[in-house]
Amino acid sequence: MRAWIHNLAMPSEPEIRNAFALLEQYWDGTLQTDLEPIKAKLWAWVDANGGPRVSSERSLLVARMVLCLAYENNRELEDMGFFDDLLHNYGVPRKTINLYGSGNPPPRT
Repeated sequence: MRAWIHNLAMPSEPEIRNAFALLEQYWDGTLQTDLEPIKAKLWAWVDANGGPRVSSERSLLVARMVLCLAYENNRELEDMGFFDDLLHNYGVPRKTINLYGSGNPPPRT
């Protein structure tokens, strides 16, 4: 998931950028942190900027992708296709999405 997010245009909103930076450190094992405050801030931003409706707004899509990283069991979200749907709504072709998986992430650009 992180490799995909790296390949997208990161929104300028500090809430999204800061959360992604913290979550990268968390998943790299360089930061021990409680994920709940990160989730709360991101959900507050999502709710204030479009809420739960399906959107093609790229900032909202990236925020939701970053939110996936804030869940300890995020592989379940990936396995259900939720993350793939966000990528597709962002504009990544299904053919490209299907080339990669959790064991074969896309190369970072």
